[in-house]
Amino acid sequence: MSTLSNGRDLFLQQLSELLWIERTLEHEVLPKAIDEVSDEELKQALSDHLAETREHVRRVERAFLAAGAEPAASRTEVLAPQERDVKEPTLAALAQAGEAARIEHVELALYDVVIGLAEGETAKLLEQNRRDEEHALAVVERQAKRLRAVLPR
Repeated sequence: MSTLSNGRDLFLQQLSELLWIERTLEHEVLPKAIDEVSDEELKQALSDHLAETREHVRRVERAFLAAGAEPAASRTEVLAPQERDVKEPTLAALAQAGEAARIEHVELALYDVVIGLAEGETAKLLEQNRRDEEHALAVVERQAKRLRAVLPR
């Protein structure tokens, strides 16, 4: 557990969690999800978000530097995978969309905190990531709605 004495401590702690999340999404979570999902529309949405996530990592690293700190990632358990054995492809895709939405909500909450504590160029970098995450959440929610409509009952 880290000690937080001021807003900068909280900013750096939350930014460290964001860096870990974005890097984990880039290198592990999204590539695995793309390989596992069979729904082509969801696969494309996840692929598009992987490209955005690569830029998110770079922006968070630049935000650290703009704030006068070295980029450092702190592990967080918010990405703990949900192990499921789902045989029906549409149901599996819907479960994947749900996981993606959960992660987007966590990211948005963390971005809200760090943007509120950031200034100048640092805030601008993080605000762009937040806008991308809002868009990604909207895409995932549309995909989930589409999948629910075609889910065999």
